[in-house]
Amino acid sequence: MKILAFILAAMMTANGAYMFVDPPGWYAAVPGVPDTGPLNLHFVRDIGIAYFTAGIAVAWSALGAGWRASALGALFVGGHSLLHAGETFMGHHHDVLLNELIGVHLPAVLTVVLSIWQRRSAS
Repeated sequence: MKILAFILAAMMTANGAYMFVDPPGWYAAVPGVPDTGPLNLHFVRDIGIAYFTAGIAVAWSALGAGWRASALGALFVGGHSLLHAGETFMGHHHDVLLNELIGVHLPAVLTVVLSIWQRRSAS
């Protein structure tokens, strides 16, 4: 499970850093994102900070902080996933469903599973 935690942490922190350092580059690189509206540098950087923080929490969980730290990371990525699922259900983002499954929902599910696994292992 530590390997999964470090992979997820690396993905989240890298994405967050990219969003913070180069919002226009990130915005243009992710399929479907430009279709959500005009680029808002501040908003992309805010979300980048959230991704970076979630990634640090997941890495910290694998370094000894345990399931509570990964649960904090899962809180953001899980909530983000639920937002996207709700928007998809309401008819938005239907053209980038595969991108969202891989880039939004899968990391959220894996982070929640990691947290549950760590919790059960701690008992």
